[in-house]
Amino acid sequence: MPDLLDLFIVGAGPAGLAAACAAQDAGLTYLVVERQGVVQSLVDHPQQIQYFSPSDEMAIGGVPFFAPGGHKPTREQALAYYRAVAATRKLNLATWEEVIAAERVGEPAANEGFLIKTQRRIAGEGETRVWRARTLLVCAGTFPNPRPLRVPGAHLPKVLARLADPTPYFGRDVLVVGGGNSAATAGMTLAEAGARVTVAMRRAPVDFQNHLRPFIVRDLNIMAEEKRLTLLTNVCVAGVGSKSVHLVPVTGSEPAFELPNDFVFAMLGHTADMTLFHRLGLPLADDGLPIYDDETAETPTPGIYVAGSLSRANIILESRRRAVEIVERLVKLRGA
Repeated sequence: MPDLLDLFIVGAGPAGLAAACAAQDAGLTYLVVERQGVVQSLVDHPQQIQYFSPSDEMAIGGVPFFAPGGHKPTREQALAYYRAVAATRKLNLATWEEVIAAERVGEPAANEGFLIKTQRRIAGEGETRVWRARTLLVCAGTFPNPRPLRVPGAHLPKVLARLADPTPYFGRDVLVVGGGNSAATAGMTLAEAGARVTVAMRRAPVDFQNHLRPFIVRDLNIMAEEKRLTLLTNVCVAGVGSKSVHLVPVTGSEPAFELPNDFVFAMLGHTADMTLFHRLGLPLADDGLPIYDDETAETPTPGIYVAGSLSRANIILESRRRAVEIVERLVKLRGA
């Protein structure tokens, strides 16, 4: 590893791996540091999920991704694909290692880069290493921090934030709360596994609505029309009891009502871990994510860029595209 890296990438999700491939293709020296394993955010997805992004939108690094039968890929297929990319491309990865400090060397105009201190979490746990890099690209995701349901009863064990496997919920009354792709997909996955599912949204799903892809809307509406699940809109959860949930209308004069319930999945999105941002000295917007230039993705701290879900990209296609564009821009600046 050289004394001075061209690029230090934080996060080995699809965006981080795409950036690493682009850096490798451009002849840049780089390292990807990941506090857990490769594409950990996908590891945490439900075991039986089928992604709403087609395989060609998930492909990175010029490595084809073919899902059998032309279908959208499953979690297992996506995990195998990204492992294969990392292996065949021989990407420079440091997994289970965490950034614990970073500081600029000299003045920004001198472009002397950053000193980054990392700490190994296993296999030498506690051991620290120091790296020097011209540029930092932060691709750490938001998935580890689900937004909680803030209503009475939300502390009950029946209220969950993630769906690992739908099988345990067969034959049970399950409420899925949320208006995004994850909530809709979780509801459909649970229904396919034999749960009695109600999906509760504050507004009706509409094509090209923010956070909802058209075919998710189509499939959700079809399952509701076929009575394979119940879709409730213009409602929100006001309380959770041991045997029921209390739902109230968002607008209008409809009465509140109780719904028999065994489990609640609160799929309300995620927030980023601000620890890394504070360590890097990055100013944050009101949504808790870093402030950055819309065109360049550079933060107010010169030399630090953000990509992936930190750049508010909601799908893998957009996430990896932005990561690659940042690397391409850095290559142009280097050659200028």
